[in-house]
Amino acid sequence: MKTIEKTIRICLAITILTFTSLSLQAQYERIYYAVEIDDVLCGYATTDVNNVEYRGMQMTETHDTVNLLLKALGQDMNMQIISRNVYYPETYKVALNHTKFKYDAGNIVSILTEVFDDFALRTELPNETPDTIQDIAGVIFDNPIGAPYIVEDFVKGRAEEKMYRVYDYIRGHISEQHYTLLDEENITLAAKDFETMVFNIYNNVDGTNTKTWVNKEDGMIVKFEIMNRAIYMTESSVIKKIKTVDLDNTIFGKVDKLISNFIEMSYLKVSADIKSAGEQITVESLNFPGQKFEGTVVENHIQGIFEIEPLWYDGTDAPVFPPDFSDNESLNKYLEPEIFIESDHPEIIALAEEITAGSKDSWEAAVRLSKWVGKEIRGAIPGGTTAINTLKTRQGECGSHSRLLTAFCRAAGIPSRLSIGCMYSPWYGGSFGQHAWTEVYMGEDIGWVAIDATILEYDYVDAGHIKLGEGATFQPESMEILDYRIAGGDTTAEISGIPPEYENIIGPYTNLDNRNVLEVQYAGGGIGVDIMGRIVLALNDPDEKGHRYAKLSADVCFSFPEDTNGQVDEMIIIERVYAMKNLNEEFVIDEETPDEFKAFVGPYVIMQIQKTFTVIWDQGRLAMLIPDVEDSRPLEKTDIEGRWRDPVDNKEYELKMNDDGSVSGMDIYVTSVLYKGATSAWIFDKVNESEGLEAAEKKYKALWDSRALDLEFSEGDMNKLGYKYLNGDRIEDALVVFRLNVESYPESWNAYGSYAEALVKNGDTDEAIINYQKSIKLNPDNEHAKEMLEELLSEKTE
Repeated sequence: MKTIEKTIRICLAITILTFTSLSLQAQYERIYYAVEIDDVLCGYATTDVNNVEYRGMQMTETHDTVNLLLKALGQDMNMQIISRNVYYPETYKVALNHTKFKYDAGNIVSILTEVFDDFALRTELPNETPDTIQDIAGVIFDNPIGAPYIVEDFVKGRAEEKMYRVYDYIRGHISEQHYTLLDEENITLAAKDFETMVFNIYNNVDGTNTKTWVNKEDGMIVKFEIMNRAIYMTESSVIKKIKTVDLDNTIFGKVDKLISNFIEMSYLKVSADIKSAGEQITVESLNFPGQKFEGTVVENHIQGIFEIEPLWYDGTDAPVFPPDFSDNESLNKYLEPEIFIESDHPEIIALAEEITAGSKDSWEAAVRLSKWVGKEIRGAIPGGTTAINTLKTRQGECGSHSRLLTAFCRAAGIPSRLSIGCMYSPWYGGSFGQHAWTEVYMGEDIGWVAIDATILEYDYVDAGHIKLGEGATFQPESMEILDYRIAGGDTTAEISGIPPEYENIIGPYTNLDNRNVLEVQYAGGGIGVDIMGRIVLALNDPDEKGHRYAKLSADVCFSFPEDTNGQVDEMIIIERVYAMKNLNEEFVIDEETPDEFKAFVGPYVIMQIQKTFTVIWDQGRLAMLIPDVEDSRPLEKTDIEGRWRDPVDNKEYELKMNDDGSVSGMDIYVTSVLYKGATSAWIFDKVNESEGLEAAEKKYKALWDSRALDLEFSEGDMNKLGYKYLNGDRIEDALVVFRLNVESYPESWNAYGSYAEALVKNGDTDEAIINYQKSIKLNPDNEHAKEMLEELLSEKTE
C-alpha cells in the first residue's frame, strides 16, 4: 500500500503550521505544538528562534522540528521533519528555507529554497543545480513567525474573504489559497488566551479545506484541522504523552470479501465513499478508458459507483525504442525528473540503459524495467521512498517501486507517471488500501498503459485498481464490492466446499519459537495464509518443487510436505529478507581459492542497515564473515543452483550471477517451520470473535480438561492475548483471559500480576490488591507489584 505518500501528505499539512505560523514574542523561548491523527496524539513540533548573520546582514533564524510516531501494515515508520528558516526581522520576508524529511532508516529528501527579489532558487540536495522559480511578484513565501498579511487584510481591512498565491516549499509550486472568514473565537491553548479569527482555507491545487484558528494580534496560526488530523499549540509536557498511531485505520477500506485470485480480476464494480487530498479531483478526471465513475465529487469528497475493466495491452504497434516524442510538448513533464523521481541520476540512467539494451520496441523496454523493479526491490516500509534511495537500498513500499520504475522509464525516454488511488487486496479479510502504480505512454493510438511492478503485474493491472489521480491520497469512508469477474469466467459465485487437494492443507500452524499461529484458509477458488488477522496471503499453485509463492510477492513461498502416510504435519516458509549488493571493491583473494569460486568472494553490503558481509575461502571451503560474529561461518552448497546455507542459523545465501560470470549481489533467505495445530489462546480468540466471550471461555475449559495432543498450552500465550484485549480497551475480555490463566497456572506470579493490572483498570481495587499480594508471595522480587500494591493501599487509606 502507498503509505509513504499518505505520510508525506500528512507531514505537508503539519509543516504548513509549524513552518509558517509561529509568532516571535518575547515570552516564547520554545513553542510546542501537538499533532493528532485519528484523535491519537502521535506527534509534537518545536520551534527555537535565534539571531544570525546572512547575506551580510543581521537576520532572524528559526529551527523547527516535527516528530511523528506512525505505523502502517504492522511496521513502524516514525518520521521527523527538520526545517531551518532565515528571514528579515523588519519585513518578515523569507530569505531561506531548508527542509529535511527523515525516517528512522535515514534521510529521505532535503530541499533548499533561496528567495530573492524577483526569483527563487530551489535545490533538491545533494543535487548542485537549482531550479529557478520565476514570476514570484505577489507570491507569499510564508515566514516562520506569523502571517502579517492576514492581520492587514482581515483585521485592519475588515475583509471577509481573500485569495492569496502561496509558494509550497516542499512540492515546489504556487497554489491559490482562498481564505473565508467563518467566525471569531476566544480559545485557550498552552495556558494562554487567544482572540482568534476562524477561517476555512481552500487550496485549489490539492483540493483540501483546512479549518484554521489565527491569532488576531499577529497572524499566528494557533490551531488547524484538516481531514482526520489536528495540530494545535500546547505545553512541553506533550513530549511524554505521544504514542504511535496506526495508519491502517485511515488507509484501508474494509469490504469483508476475500477474493484469493484477485490478481486475475478483469472486472470490478464498487460503491465508494472516499475523501482525498493532494490534487483537485472531478467527475471528469475519474472517467477514462478502463474506468467509469457515476456519482458526485464535492471538494474532493467522492461518492458513487466505480466500474473498472482495465484495457490489457499485448504490445501491438508499440513505439520504436528508443522512442521520439519531441513533437508532443504535453509529454515533456513525464520525461523530466521531479521530486522523489530522479530520472537524471547517473546510476538510474546507466542501469536503465543496461536493462533495456536490445529491446525491440518501447513496450518490451518498459516491461523489462518493470520486471527488474518487481524482482529486485524487496517490499518494506518505509523503504527507499525516492527513486535513487530505493535503488540503493533495494527495498520499498508501492510508492518506492512505482517511483523507481517511473524514473527508469523516463531515463530510457519512455513517458511515464505515477497513478495513485487504491487497490483491492486480501488485507484484513478483503479491503481497499491506498496504493501507487505506474503508467507508461505507448503512443497516440494506444495512450497510457498501467502496470504494477510492486505486486508482480509487470505488464498489466488487475481490475482491483481504482485511480484517483497522480498525486491524490485515499481516505475511505466506506467501500462495498457490488460485482466482480475473474478472467476466463463470468461469475462471482464462490465454489462450495473445499476441493480434495486442499483438505489436507487447511488449518492452523504454530511457530514454536515465537508462538505465532498462521492459518491456511480456502476462499475464492484457492488457498491463502492468514497472517495473524492482518492479511490473507493468497498463494499460487505449487511449482515443480512444491513451493507455493505468494501472489503479492515473490519474496516468500510456502510448502506443505506430506509424511509417509500422506498427511501434512508442517508448513515450511522460505522468505527473502535482505538483498545485498556486491561492492566490487579490490579484495585480496586467497591464492588457494578455486577459479570457479573467485567471482563469489568479496564484500557484500545490506544498504538499508549498512552491514557488510564478506565471502571468503577458508580452510578449503567457502565461508562467510558476518558482522558482530567473531569466527567465520562455513557455507554448505544446497540443491538450488547458486544457493549456500549457513548451518548454524539456517540462513541461506543466493548469489545473483550475471551473464558474464560476475556476481552482482546476494540475497539472504530465512526458513521457518510451523507445525500443524493451534495454541489454546489462538482458539480462544477465534471463538471469541465469532461466537462471543461465553462460548470462548467454555471452549477453553473443554480444551484444558481434555489436553488435546495437537494443542499447545502456554501461560505466556494467554497472557499475551490478555494484554491484546487490555490494550484495545476490551477490559471484560481481558479479565476473563487473565482469570483463566491464574486458574490454569496457580503457581505463576506473573499471571496474578497481569490479572491484578486488568482489575485496576476495571476499578476493582480490592481484588487487584489480593492478586498483587499473591504475585508477591510467589515472587518477593516483583518490584512492580510492590509499587502498585503500595499505591493501591495508600489510596484506600486516604
